[in-house]
Amino acid sequence: MVVEAAMHLYSVRSIEDVTVADIAAEAHMTSAAVYYHYPSKDEVLLGGLRLFAEQLLDELRGTVAEDPDAPLGDIIVRLLEWTDSQRSASLVYFVRSPGWSLSIEALRREVRLEMLAVFSAELRTRNRVASKAKQAAAATALSSLLEVSAASWLTEDAVLANLGRRKFSDEVRELAADICSV
Repeated sequence: MVVEAAMHLYSVRSIEDVTVADIAAEAHMTSAAVYYHYPSKDEVLLGGLRLFAEQLLDELRGTVAEDPDAPLGDIIVRLLEWTDSQRSASLVYFVRSPGWSLSIEALRREVRLEMLAVFSAELRTRNRVASKAKQAAAATALSSLLEVSAASWLTEDAVLANLGRRKFSDEVRELAADICSV
């Protein structure tokens, strides 16, 4: 309950403007109750991001396993669509929290490394990319494509607004296909 309340607040306000008292009020608790579970608002944020990161990686793995023949661009678009159901946490992870703290950046690195491993394995099996160097480069590009497109998707920035979701998704698929053709 605390984490969900905090993630909602962090998704609609800047992280520095959210206080433990705000989180407590949103969660219908006292500040003391929040402090009982978390020593600071940054720890609540990190806890929420850890939970989201686990769900994101589970969704990636599940989507990959569910359709072993799908192009990786389709996998990325499905993840973008999934972020809609996790909107608050997705906004915080992809848009609001990058660069906020060293511990958050360490978590993001861990997630990125796991994504790289999944994408590398899929490039090897789905796209028959044999070179480990090409797998690594393409996996890095796919991970970056996911992060950048998720930020656009969630904020509905000018790129998305000009294209619309369907065309944006098609462009993501096309970029992923280009990346996978290494």
